[in-house]
Amino acid sequence: MPKPKPSLPDYRNRFNRGLWLRERKRDLLGYFESRSIVIGPIDPDPYWAKVPFVSIWRVSSLGTPGFDGWYGLAGDHPCDIVGINNLVDHPREILRYFSSKWLYAAHRLKQGDDYGDFRIEHIADRPKVGRLIEDRALRLQRWVDEASLW
Repeated sequence: MPKPKPSLPDYRNRFNRGLWLRERKRDLLGYFESRSIVIGPIDPDPYWAKVPFVSIWRVSSLGTPGFDGWYGLAGDHPCDIVGINNLVDHPREILRYFSSKWLYAAHRLKQGDDYGDFRIEHIADRPKVGRLIEDRALRLQRWVDEASLW
């Protein structure tokens, strides 16, 4: 008898959506901790999200003059951050930034080169990770290009 496929959560349900978002916020907090970056609070709700794929969060700094904090990206892809002061304050532009950055990183990784923002333990895994990063970057780019989202 074939094993039944597990059903996916209904993310239109507030509980499931909230659970997914809390997990992404926890992922983002882990990202900062793993890099020993001291931060202020992460906003209680995401700045923008497409559950269950991607979420953008505002993360405060602890009062560094001239630095307002970060936009953090978390979802079914690696977490990543960029300084708030570096971008136009619009989710589409934030996704565009990460898509471009990741496409560049994917190109380097697929060639076996290092790309410091992605910590890859085994050098031999770089091309495989590069292909995964490229897939996620292209997904982000499709959302950036989808006018109906904006």
